[in-house]
Amino acid sequence: MRQGNAYTLIFLTAVALVASLGLALAAQMLKDRQDLLRQADMKRNILIAAGFMECYADAGESRREMDPGVCTDVHLYYEAHMRAVLLDHRGDAVDEPETRPELVDPAREADKPLENRRYPVFLRVDLIEGRETVSAYCIPIYGKGLWSSLYGYLALESDLNTVRGLTFYRQGETPGLGAEIQSRWFQEEFKGKTILDAKGRLVSITVLKGKTDPSSPQAAHQVDGISGATLTTRGVTELLMKSLSMYEPYFTMIRRGGAEHGRR
Repeated sequence: MRQGNAYTLIFLTAVALVASLGLALAAQMLKDRQDLLRQADMKRNILIAAGFMECYADAGESRREMDPGVCTDVHLYYEAHMRAVLLDHRGDAVDEPETRPELVDPAREADKPLENRRYPVFLRVDLIEGRETVSAYCIPIYGKGLWSSLYGYLALESDLNTVRGLTFYRQGETPGLGAEIQSRWFQEEFKGKTILDAKGRLVSITVLKGKTDPSSPQAAHQVDGISGATLTTRGVTELLMKSLSMYEPYFTMIRRGGAEHGRR
């Protein structure tokens, strides 16, 4: 009986070790593909916010996995039309070739000392009359909802005031309620809204509890809320102000014509 128990224990241990080894090898073999998919997803969402692509994944739809061909197309399109700049907390460009701006995690940066934080900004570059011109500035946005962390991108027109586009690509809110922030109809609400008041002060954009009153002087800075998702949309309001405030030193320099647009 003792031999039987010992044999069973040894057998189960051996099976566990073999399974663990197999999983480790599989993870290592798939790492390159996982990295490719992760980078492609970030770049695709940047392109969506900057106005290059349509967002096909609403909150109620299953998310389509990109095959290697689609990933390659996204990478090529991104490299042809976008420029990434890495900033410090003062809004100055920093040169760190080892850092991939698309993979900078805003949550991890927030845990670092202020002087060590990095803020990526993605510039949409269009060829106008034979000259490369920055037509949009895209930044990552991050904050807390009701149940989860919310990740997305917000793009501004070249005036650094008008919203070009917005996308949320990662969230864990309640389906049919807070998760609607990932729906196309909600993201479309932000297009054309402005983040500065008449005096040029940052006021960001507020998600209301109800509907926007078009006659209100604040309507340019407001969007309709989501019924039953007050806490999630309050989180969206807060994360927009917080994220935009981080980039305001850089945007202010651009508006005054004193900042370098950046480099690859």
